[in-house]
Amino acid sequence: MPRSKEQNAALRAATRDRIRSAAVTLFARQGFAATGVEEIAREAGVSTGLIYRHFRTKDDLFGAIVDQAAAGLDAVVERFGGDGPADRLLRDFVAEVLADLAGGGPTLDFYLLLQQAVQRDTADPRIARLLDRQAALISATARLIEQGQRAGILRPGPPGTLADLLFATLAGLSQLAVIRGADFTPPSAELVLAALIKEAP
Repeated sequence: MPRSKEQNAALRAATRDRIRSAAVTLFARQGFAATGVEEIAREAGVSTGLIYRHFRTKDDLFGAIVDQAAAGLDAVVERFGGDGPADRLLRDFVAEVLADLAGGGPTLDFYLLLQQAVQRDTADPRIARLLDRQAALISATARLIEQGQRAGILRPGPPGTLADLLFATLAGLSQLAVIRGADFTPPSAELVLAALIKEAP
């Protein structure tokens, strides 16, 4: 029995996701220039021809990954602008990032990809957009920290510097996750946020 239009669309979307996932892992860990389309195909478990049916060039594939990462950053910015106490929003976010790092999930690849993107070509408008969205996330985090300080649940200090400190810590932990591999054990969200969240009286 032939597949329906919906089934074909779902299959195409799943294939694109597999290709993107394989590519982001290889780009992040080997670099864009050192990664061939054949390697991506092997990692994704598809043919090279199938990759070219979904993405005209390796550069187009990289652009799709950068766009997806930028959209992910936008989702966190929106989340930080939502309802809820600042300490809970920060704790939930950091706990998710740490769980992802421990499991070798996409957060780890995102941090490595961000480094590759900067080294590749900051004049590329897609990479400039990714860096702009990362800056927007840091600004949103600083605003959330300021809100928590006004509510008396976060420690005093320059909100922008505290936001930088948080993301520098997460980026550093991502590097440790790569270096240590299976031996990496992330700290708790509470420990990562100790410089931000006041202890309960």
